[in-house]
Amino acid sequence: MESSARPERKTIEKNRRIYMKALYSQLVSLLSTPSSREGTTEAAALTLPEKLDKAIDYIKEKQGKMENMRKRKRQLSAAIGREEGSGSGEYLPKIEVQELKTNLNSGLRVVIVSSPWEQQEVFWEAIRVLEVEGFEVANASYAVTGDKAFHIVQCLATEFRTGAEAGRVLEKLQKAILQL
Repeated sequence: MESSARPERKTIEKNRRIYMKALYSQLVSLLSTPSSREGTTEAAALTLPEKLDKAIDYIKEKQGKMENMRKRKRQLSAAIGREEGSGSGEYLPKIEVQELKTNLNSGLRVVIVSSPWEQQEVFWEAIRVLEVEGFEVANASYAVTGDKAFHIVQCLATEFRTGAEAGRVLEKLQKAILQL
């Protein structure tokens, strides 16, 4: 009989099953522990598909809670923005886009005023939107002063642009940043 360096098909399949079982066990261990009224015997008696269904339900529940928390954060941010405006109707984040034109190239200057606790997310989202829109970031900075964060991003167009870029970019920035 010929001895080969390759493991037999049966051994490969056995190792695959052991690996999958370990992954399922790890997934089940990450789920919340059963409540006292369920008891551990009921949780242990679940079949593998039932455990996977519970994992799916658990993940969906956590996603729902996360979405509710994001909505609440937006509501609180809007309320704080109204308070900071001291009745002037100023809301945070505030976004301004200016077109820059020189003889050699064109670009944009983006100024964003946001709350300090969301300043990093706003900053990186603005840079992402500008790059998606075909602009190359030439200079970007931010500073936190008191209860406001100021972001300034200067970027160059990677290709020849006609006009009306500022309005389109402003709309995309507002949409992206308000969804944070």
